[in-house]
Amino acid sequence: MNLEQVRKSCFFCGEEIEKNKTLEHIIPNALLKKLNIKEEVLGGNLNIQYSRVKVPAHQYCNSTFGSQYEALLLDMLDDPARIYKSIADDYGIEIQYGPEFNDISIIRTWMTKIYYGLFYNDFLKTKDEQYRQICQKIIGSKNFELTRESYKNQYGFNIPSSLYVFKTKNTEFNLRTIIDPATLMLRINGLILILSIGDGFLCRQYLNGESLNQLNDYLALHEENIPDFPSPELALAEILALRVNIPKQPFFMFNAKRMINLSLNTMAANPDSLYQVDPEQIAKDRSDILADFGIKLEEDD
Repeated sequence: MNLEQVRKSCFFCGEEIEKNKTLEHIIPNALLKKLNIKEEVLGGNLNIQYSRVKVPAHQYCNSTFGSQYEALLLDMLDDPARIYKSIADDYGIEIQYGPEFNDISIIRTWMTKIYYGLFYNDFLKTKDEQYRQICQKIIGSKNFELTRESYKNQYGFNIPSSLYVFKTKNTEFNLRTIIDPATLMLRINGLILILSIGDGFLCRQYLNGESLNQLNDYLALHEENIPDFPSPELALAEILALRVNIPKQPFFMFNAKRMINLSLNTMAANPDSLYQVDPEQIAKDRSDILADFGIKLEEDD
């Protein structure tokens, strides 16, 4: 996959664009205007000018995606309470699913588009050859291939991925991408959204119910008492540390009508002990991840 091939390929379906080429905004202008987002300074001379983050697409794929997802998404973002309730109340883990336009599917699809779209755009535009190779690894990954396959089969532009939501008092927009494991964090309209891309819902199998409630309570309490408490980074570090310690790999299959998530299946006689995670290792990895973010929490935190 070289630069010219990517430039001529549709971001959504991966097929060559022979005519009617368009450029798809990864974050739609209507949303940028609504949130007054122009660019984000990442540090030093680095910044993201979101209005210029565009990828090539077939006219059909571009217009289809926009009409199916982004109009619905913009309506949802006017109601953060609806988004929070939809995600927080989502207790099920699907084994099979087909085309859907519920709140969860729309958010997963949108966040997956942002994640891969950012790296697709950077692959086409960066002058840094080492960074281009990183971008190439991401947009050439099996998960992105399966995501496109999902889109072509009308399951949405996503594959089974754990989605989490947390409340925050900070309403400023923020975005962070993690290369490995593929993860996107968005802070938007007083919500923290974290998508563990292509994990086959494995994170949700471990972090749910009481453990998830405890994390929510911890973030809320510390935001109340500590100015500028890094809730997004802490929630992200918790999910990343869990994911890298899960002793199981996601596995998906497709047929003509359904996508089948086999990530949670096992033939083991003792799955609870076989797939147990080590809390001490998770705590260590969490601290290391936070250190990479430039964050060190006090011992009593």
